[in-house]
Amino acid sequence: MTFLGKITFVAAIALLLGACGSSPPVRYYSLEQIDVIAKPDAADSKIVGLGPLRVPDYLRRSQIVTRGAGANVNIDDFARWAEPLDQAVHGIVANNVDSLLADIIVVAFPYISTVDVDYVVVGRIDRFDVGADGDAIMIVQWGLVDSSGETRIAPQRHRYTARASEPDDSGSVAQAMSDILTQLSHDIAKGVDDALRKTS
Repeated sequence: MTFLGKITFVAAIALLLGACGSSPPVRYYSLEQIDVIAKPDAADSKIVGLGPLRVPDYLRRSQIVTRGAGANVNIDDFARWAEPLDQAVHGIVANNVDSLLADIIVVAFPYISTVDVDYVVVGRIDRFDVGADGDAIMIVQWGLVDSSGETRIAPQRHRYTARASEPDDSGSVAQAMSDILTQLSHDIAKGVDDALRKTS
């Protein structure tokens, strides 16, 4: 092999190794809140704390998790949440509910130490993901208690669904999960509004 041929061969090997060692870029996604124009609350507005809503451990990671066939769970190292999922759920649902309710202030867990909440939405999320068929599912139990610990809404189990148009696309997955949070927010807003009307 000539000297020039050796150089060409080495360069080709280097390019091949470089291609083999490269990986796709990591992409980041966020959940979306509803597009509602918030109105100023009255000075004497009740304060509702949103959370804690316990998120299952399999979702406590930066990677987006989807369901495969059977009991298979897929963790995508190259599609990640822009913020921890449990924080995003609390923040987005709190903002949604706050936008939907007039003269009620909704704050997300964890609360600022100086905030004294009058009511707290508490519960547990058992499932929140998208399957290989594109069905997004949330299974959640939530209720409402007041500052004295008295139950205002007994904990109930709810199941929400939405559709990811492209199950293999993380953007579509994030949108379907956002749609579910919108459904949950409307239910919580209605429940809180009904409960507070009964006490007024």
